[in-house]
Parts: sequence; structure tokens; C-alpha cells
Amino acid sequence: MLEAKIDTHTHTIASIHAYSTLLENINVAQKKGLTGLAVTDHAPGLGVGETFPKSYFGNMRKAIPEIVNGIRIIKGVEANIMDYDGNLDLPTSTFQKLDLVIASCHEKVVKPASVEEHNQIWENIAKNPWVDIIGHSGNGHYDFSHEKIIKLFKEYDKIVEINSSSFPHRKNARKNCYDIALLCKKYGVKITISSDAHFATDIGNFAESFNMLKEIDFPEELIVNRNLETLIEALPKLEK
Repeated sequence: MLEAKIDTHTHTIASIHAYSTLLENINVAQKKGLTGLAVTDHAPGLGVGETFPKSYFGNMRKAIPEIVNGIRIIKGVEANIMDYDGNLDLPTSTFQKLDLVIASCHEKVVKPASVEEHNQIWENIAKNPWVDIIGHSGNGHYDFSHEKIIKLFKEYDKIVEINSSSFPHRKNARKNCYDIALLCKKYGVKITISSDAHFATDIGNFAESFNMLKEIDFPEELIVNRNLETLIEALPKLEK
């Protein structure tokens, strides 16, 4: 049976267009039987950073306890890809202070372009040692050469996100995630299943992703967020 006990992509009111506090998210995670929660608010490049200090991400490890109400809190960020060279909107000095870094394309930040330019983005992101997770990989606004890039993610040991909230909201997301998951299965690429929750009740909402993965008999051993132990195995920096 497929399961995920850690939600690796969630937002709080610090992201401005999200509507719950970290404690509200934690309480829902606890009620749903999760054991871990990554707080991954948007970095400033999306236009949300003006409302909180730039030290927000750098202070997370110091300010937020490791365990809250029995839930392991993973301090992270959803960094914005700023251009086709794969530059991100936070410095290395900030990434060094975080447990987890997601890199994502957002239409407000980097304009959708050609498949070749999207390939260039992911080629550069794959080579970035600070990036752990490829955010909402199935976003149809950023079509890329799936097989070529998935093989590159394998080479550089990146984790591909299957983002449950993308299915109803992002162009061709379910079809793209289906194709990407098949390639991850073929090449042994690790994935994480996430909610991308912007409101507390969506924490741990993985149903759409699970249904799709069951269709292709996806191997559970490639899902890194099955539990805390498997996530630490994939991301050793989480081990305290």
C-alpha cells in the first residue's frame, strides 16, 4: 500500500496567498496521522517577500523547534527559478541554513518559453547542489523533454515532486505527472508526493497522486516521504 507520512511542500500565511499559520498546519498534520511537515514558504522572487524580513528563512532552524506536537518540522523553502539559466532567488548562505530546498517555476517569475529553454532551466537546476526537490514537475506551461531531463535528475540525485494540487489547477498536470512518474519508475528516480497546501485542511492531501501512481504500479521504495526514516535516507542532512 502506498503511503506518505511526511508532507514535503506546504505554505503558511508568510506566503501571503496562503491562509493558515504553521501551528494550524501542524495540528491538521497531527490529526491526519502524519509524522513530519516541511514548511516551504515562497521565497521573495514571487513578490511575497516584501512583507517579512529577508532573515525569515535564515532564522527558521533557530526559531522553530525540531518537534512540535509530535510532528517533525522540516525547515525549507520553495525557491523561485528566476531565469532560463536556473538562477534562484535566495543566496547560498540562506540555503545552507535550511533542511530542504524546492526549486519551482512560476509564470509570474519566469515566462514560459520553448521546450529547449525549459530543458536549459532543468539542466542547470539538476547541477545545483543546493536543490533537493524539483517543484511541481508536471506543470504544462513548462513542457520539457521528459526522458532526457528525468535521466539527468537521476544522474544528479534529485527528487521529483508529484504535486497533488497541480492536478486540478495546472495545465496538463495529470497527464504530465503520469508520464514523468512512468519515467521515474523506469530509471529509478526518487519522488516525493506533496500537497502544496495553501490552507490547513489540504495538509496531507495526497489522494490524486496516489490514485495516479497506483495506475502505473509505481514502486513504493522510490517514494522518499513514506516516513521520516526514508526521507532522511534520501536527504541525510535531515539527520540530527
